[in-house]
Amino acid sequence: MLKKAFSLILASSVVVSVAACSSETNENGGTSTSTVPKSEASKKIEKIYSYANGGQVSQTKISKPEDLELVKQAIIDKIGIEVVPIIPPKGTEGEKLNILLASNEPLDVFLAGKIPDFQSKGALLPLNDLLDKYGNNIKQLWPKNWADSWDAVSTADKKIWGIPRLPAIAGNTVYLRKDWLSKVGMQMPTTIDELENVLKTFKEKDPSGSGQTIPLLTTLAGLNSSLAAGFMGTGYGNWIDTDNKVKPAVMHPGYKEFITKMADWYQKGYIYKEAFSAKNERIVELIKQNRAAVYAGWYSTLAGNESALKQNDANAKYEVAVDLKGPKGSVTSMGGIDVSGWAISKNSKNPEAVMKYINWLHSDIENYFLAFYGIEGKHWQYVDEKNHVLETLNTDYAGELVLGSTFAYTVQFETKDPVNAPQFDYMRKYITNTNRAAMPGDAKEAYKYDNVAINQQVPALSDLNRMMEEEVTKFIMGARPISEYDKFLQELNKAGMDKWIEAYTAQNMKIKGTKG
Repeated sequence: MLKKAFSLILASSVVVSVAACSSETNENGGTSTSTVPKSEASKKIEKIYSYANGGQVSQTKISKPEDLELVKQAIIDKIGIEVVPIIPPKGTEGEKLNILLASNEPLDVFLAGKIPDFQSKGALLPLNDLLDKYGNNIKQLWPKNWADSWDAVSTADKKIWGIPRLPAIAGNTVYLRKDWLSKVGMQMPTTIDELENVLKTFKEKDPSGSGQTIPLLTTLAGLNSSLAAGFMGTGYGNWIDTDNKVKPAVMHPGYKEFITKMADWYQKGYIYKEAFSAKNERIVELIKQNRAAVYAGWYSTLAGNESALKQNDANAKYEVAVDLKGPKGSVTSMGGIDVSGWAISKNSKNPEAVMKYINWLHSDIENYFLAFYGIEGKHWQYVDEKNHVLETLNTDYAGELVLGSTFAYTVQFETKDPVNAPQFDYMRKYITNTNRAAMPGDAKEAYKYDNVAINQQVPALSDLNRMMEEEVTKFIMGARPISEYDKFLQELNKAGMDKWIEAYTAQNMKIKGTKG
């Protein structure tokens, strides 16, 4: 589910700019209204080698040679930089990248899934000076309220090792069938009690017909990330107790209250009976079959299949329960702070050109569209230029020349596609809206934890994680009574939870200490 959603994010995060005017990068990283003359660009062409693992080429196909050359030359004419893409081999992308980094083969820039992992191995070049000299547009593009993302690609000495790609996002949410609410004469719920009454009504009124209505279609992960925060007062995940120790969600008093409510809903038939065993394919099938009244989970599972649903019911319309609150506030949880980013290899022969090129791409929407979609009129065209809505004409050019994909653009454009439209709508309106979502208690530190050390200190880590998931499922399904919840916590302690708490708390305090 996450993989599918991030594929859309990755594919869409490279094509929109804050600037609407046509501008180019000057030597100091600023912008001007003129392009590089062809004659001048042809005299001095800088070449950079890019591992093409951060654009649509890794998800579709490679370009036709003649189309790739057309786009490459168009970019050379504008900026005087030639991008040489290295195509990742399907299925062994990571292995190939490691080989390139360890060899003498040319490699300048790549998308690092975890910046800290590559930095700790000495594979990266610090970017501070390059950003200061050539990266003005890059720094301006990233919203100030996403500043944690820069911290995530930096070390304690303030050295920056990557250009961030994703902020913390709230991809899980609660959707309701707006048309069915109207059908049964109800409003969008804003409290848990109101949501429960909606579920009860949907079960009784059966808007799908023939007893096929599923009041709440979800999974355990969907429930946790879409609703638990409303009972906990913090995002689902680790939290800081009053004793300043890091503890797992299952030990939060509010989580027990949440599980109690979910168990009650399951017993009443509101929650899909196979919620804790169904694969994503089954969830998608039920959405398409016009059976889900309310959905709680990852947004694209629902939004990406709304167009298929409309083939069965043209009036079907889902809406996000944006104002839904629990006893302790927002029901939605933010994900952790992302540590991926665009990195320059320590062995890069031309790091200045890499930064100039990414900065140029970040300066103008037309530059992004050229690198990602190709030549306007040949590979793509505008449907609504003012609102950055476009449609592709073909896939003869697959986007090998785009670098620096960033979510700061994803929320500002759209492709004309009934499948993608609801997903873009969610991303623009909700996915980074921190006013409607809560961060986990240790989110500010968690992305810097030494997970290798934690695994060494907690031999039973995987067993504890499995035990928490299995027992919570039993409580919700009624296979184990809620009256045994405290006993369950005692069982966790016997299984090694004390070491878990000790290890995570030590990491948390260490990070806070480095922050001063």
